[in-house]
Amino acid sequence: MGKMNSFQVSIAYWTLKSFIAFMQALPSAAALWVGRRMGDAARVFNPKGRAKVLSNLRIAFGATHSADEIKRIEKDFFTSYGQNLVEVARLPLIARRGYKETVDVVGHECLGEIMSRGKGCIFLSMHSGNWELSNVVGSMSGYPYNMVANPLDNADRAVDLLNALRQSAGCRIINPGIGGREIIRCLKRNEIVTLVADQGGSEGVVVPFFGKGSSMSTGAVRLALKYGVPILVVNICRVKGGKHLLTVRPFNVVSMGNDEEDIKKALTSMAGIYEEWIRKTPAEYLWLYKTWKCSMERTVVVLDDGRTGHLRQSESVAGALVDEMTLRGMQAKSHTCRVEFRSPFHAKLLTLMPNLLTLFGVRGFEDLRSFLTEESYARLFALKPDHVVSTGSLVSAVNDRYAAFSQARSIVVMRPGNVPLAHFSCVVMPKHDALKVEQTRQVVCVEAAPNLINEDYLRRNAEALRGRFPSLQQLKDGCIGVLIGGDTKGVVMSERQMRTVVLQLKEMAVKEGKNLLVTTSRRTPILVEKMIEEELKSFDHTGLLILAGKNNVPEAVGGILGLSGLVVVSGESVSMVSEAASSGKPTLVFGIEGDDQTCAENKYTRFVKGLAEAGFLVSSFSEDLADNAGKILRGDVKTRVLNDSETIKQALRKIVQ
Repeated sequence: MGKMNSFQVSIAYWTLKSFIAFMQALPSAAALWVGRRMGDAARVFNPKGRAKVLSNLRIAFGATHSADEIKRIEKDFFTSYGQNLVEVARLPLIARRGYKETVDVVGHECLGEIMSRGKGCIFLSMHSGNWELSNVVGSMSGYPYNMVANPLDNADRAVDLLNALRQSAGCRIINPGIGGREIIRCLKRNEIVTLVADQGGSEGVVVPFFGKGSSMSTGAVRLALKYGVPILVVNICRVKGGKHLLTVRPFNVVSMGNDEEDIKKALTSMAGIYEEWIRKTPAEYLWLYKTWKCSMERTVVVLDDGRTGHLRQSESVAGALVDEMTLRGMQAKSHTCRVEFRSPFHAKLLTLMPNLLTLFGVRGFEDLRSFLTEESYARLFALKPDHVVSTGSLVSAVNDRYAAFSQARSIVVMRPGNVPLAHFSCVVMPKHDALKVEQTRQVVCVEAAPNLINEDYLRRNAEALRGRFPSLQQLKDGCIGVLIGGDTKGVVMSERQMRTVVLQLKEMAVKEGKNLLVTTSRRTPILVEKMIEEELKSFDHTGLLILAGKNNVPEAVGGILGLSGLVVVSGESVSMVSEAASSGKPTLVFGIEGDDQTCAENKYTRFVKGLAEAGFLVSSFSEDLADNAGKILRGDVKTRVLNDSETIKQALRKIVQ
């Protein structure tokens, strides 16, 4: 934020002073009512703040609370936060009347014994509840009381006014610039010093807090280890009737001779105590604070639209993200969430809406509840991703809204339908898909679809396939792998053409003395799959026949690629063609023909043609498959390995956070 000029400082000062005077003039109940309305207004008119609160609550409670429960906590947080602001303005009144009208204290009886030791005492709290009231209690405990107050940039007069409120109850303010030395002096004078634990920043120690690393301040524990200063952990929460409950608990720091390990162990235990308190009154914690900003843990969420090819592409990008974050010392994990719409109509409607909504700047996630099933919405809400990955246009609008809501980076593979490219952090787009797309900093062009193929992947899947089908152990290496897709948008696979393909496969198997390893897909038409079964089930050179309509084998494609010396693929499957061309195995692709026995010009034929011209595969008509296979196996025609992984990694490095 830029430096405030004198006029702006004056406006801030007099606005705050007027607010304080007004709140002190109102009866307590009326002032708290105003505070609740202020909290409601902040919730409505501060969408970024609300998003931050929801994001933090999902990290803390996503695994244990429903979406509705988390939203209730978020609403209650803003209500309580507004009341806290009002009570800060009324600190002088509360101090004059005595804190007992406002705050009940549990555990205060230990303070006298601790102060009798003559080493002073540290009150250690978190930003939970109205911690300013805990300062009032400390100030009125009968012992000299000090607090370290962080200044607000460019608003000195306003800060002075806030500190005056704190001092009205007898609290002495310590400037952080001289805090270390002054804190020690205060403790040596047997005084109380209050510190806050949950703002460790880059100098703190990261310990588990609600299951994720959070930086905790080390100052209190270091003083306890070095000078034997006793620590009281304190927590304050709002209860009924405008009152608060302050809990005080002694905390022992044990020295085992290794300060850094002792500090981490103490802070881990301390964070557990605060977590226990916060779970009881979750709306009381300051969820506006970036609690986990120093965490090295990252979550990638893959949106699954139900299409296996799309899922494998998304998993490939997610895997590259995880690898990149791991190289940077982060602890990254990936989750796959199935996106299920209420109906095909709801899915279609959502893909059409972004054009209209973009005009109004609407990118909300909560309205997705109207389009998704309750189970799908709940699965997404429960996770707090740092990166969201999806493939295809069907779930691109979900990706866009979910990432914006989660304050996450968004990555989409292929053209994202009607959602503007600028909404995404990265768009991985095959060249055939990017022909009519304006090149922007978000768009990364690749030769083919991202995939999981590498030597280790092929080896693992081949072993898994052999384990599932022991008969494969007897086959010689260098089989002919066959990957058959099926109907897709604008393309219909005919039984007539596929019979020609099967006859060509049988011819090349006999001629070359090779076994066929064949798998269909869930898109393969029933009649085509039935014909393939009739032709190949009893064929002597059929080493493996997987009919996806009857048997789902996850390692089918990877295993077949790993066991084959030549791969034949139907050209309408961008995913399978990309995987085959990336496998290092010579790849022969046939297009899906129409009634005139020619392949219509479409994105699939353009894709195959582009890869063929670049030498990554051989394109063939159905009736020429056996001849072209012979040329490849004899070495008359050679193909090269497709590898887009480095291009994708370079793009992802720019957005890893």
